[in-house]
Amino acid sequence: MRKIYFICFLFMLNGLFAQKKDKLYPISVYEKVWSERNSETRLKIIKTIWLEESTFEDPSASIKGTVALNNVINEFYKKFPDAILTSGSKVVKDNYVSWDWKILDSKNKLIMAGRDFARLNGKGQVSKIIGFWDSEATLPESEVLKNIETDNFKVVAQYYESFFKTRDFTTMAPLIEEGAIYSQAEGLPYGGTYVGFNEWIKMYTKSTEFFDLQIEKEPVYFSDATKNEVIIYFTIKAKAKKSGKTLSMPISEHLDLKNGKIIAIRPFYFDTKQFAEFLKSKK
Repeated sequence: MRKIYFICFLFMLNGLFAQKKDKLYPISVYEKVWSERNSETRLKIIKTIWLEESTFEDPSASIKGTVALNNVINEFYKKFPDAILTSGSKVVKDNYVSWDWKILDSKNKLIMAGRDFARLNGKGQVSKIIGFWDSEATLPESEVLKNIETDNFKVVAQYYESFFKTRDFTTMAPLIEEGAIYSQAEGLPYGGTYVGFNEWIKMYTKSTEFFDLQIEKEPVYFSDATKNEVIIYFTIKAKAKKSGKTLSMPISEHLDLKNGKIIAIRPFYFDTKQFAEFLKSKK
């Protein structure tokens, strides 16, 4: 009789292990998804365990669907191209699985850490992932500043392209914080302080009454990430509309940023007086 009970116990135990294995399968695929660098290959894998109504939430994103999850991972690898995911043991309860994870770089330095909670649908697919970040497991300050600098450079490069080259204010608008300040030298015909993006457009429109602008030398970028400041140094070639004269002049623009948006710009001309006289000169 004891032998029969023992056999039944083993049978039940095997059944429980099998159930746990089935529940862990979509999680193992999910982790494989995060390790796959090729976007197209990754999307195919995502579709095996992720539904269009499946959701992902963490401090950086709140999304639904397969393509959206793939895009989140694409953006992550743009920021951390050498990231390596490591995971701890899984805790399974009913249709929920939780586990700790860490993300390291190629030099084994910690990028971030946290804990994920997954809800399964009982059919080998994930219904929801909620990710929590460990606030005490942070990057070294030098790495944080480097990431801030990289992000700020991207914003400023978009601003420069939109403002000085393509004149695309639609693309430029989302880069500018509400109430941002543009401070032009008072000695210029369009000088003054302009608050808010609509006022910036008025300033730019007024400046075009005096000269046409071309970029003679592309900008060099400087940064102080501790102050969220970026400085660009470049050379313009201007043609005065009143006189038809041309003038080349170095300019630097000091940009202050906050949370990925520009909050203030201060242009500095190599010789503001000379530039003002050039704009006002007549034939």
